[in-house]
Amino acid sequence: MLYYGYDTFKEDTLRLIEAVREFRPDAVVAVARGGMMLGQLMGYGLGLRNVQSVHVETYDAEVRRDDVKIFGRCDLEGAQRVLVVDDIVDSGMTLRALIDRLRRENPGSLFKTASLFYKPTASVQPDYSVREAKEWIDFFWESDFAAR
Repeated sequence: MLYYGYDTFKEDTLRLIEAVREFRPDAVVAVARGGMMLGQLMGYGLGLRNVQSVHVETYDAEVRRDDVKIFGRCDLEGAQRVLVVDDIVDSGMTLRALIDRLRRENPGSLFKTASLFYKPTASVQPDYSVREAKEWIDFFWESDFAAR
């Protein structure tokens, strides 16, 4: 298991911000919950106020489901370039399901994706990422702030 601490998260987020800058997004959509911290900081780093989240469930604790559940909607009216962010692209199921839905609901928008970690075996790869996930990631926001 790899502990992913704040200092590394900060460095990686700054790297993602710089990588994504050429895309010039109008909005950021964070996958809740894992992508919410990243989404908020990407918004600050890119100077965007239009930062939203959508609740997507692919896991029950550490067990992957057979289906993806998406709760809620984003208001992306007027957004031409949208960045969708998550902490990790594991199987690719979450990203594929969410991007498919966002494209159906917003056919005039261009979507790109960013994540801190990716697995090369995922069915969908992020457009921007920092690290390959080679083991289970223990994100500081999950372990350091977990309900006790």
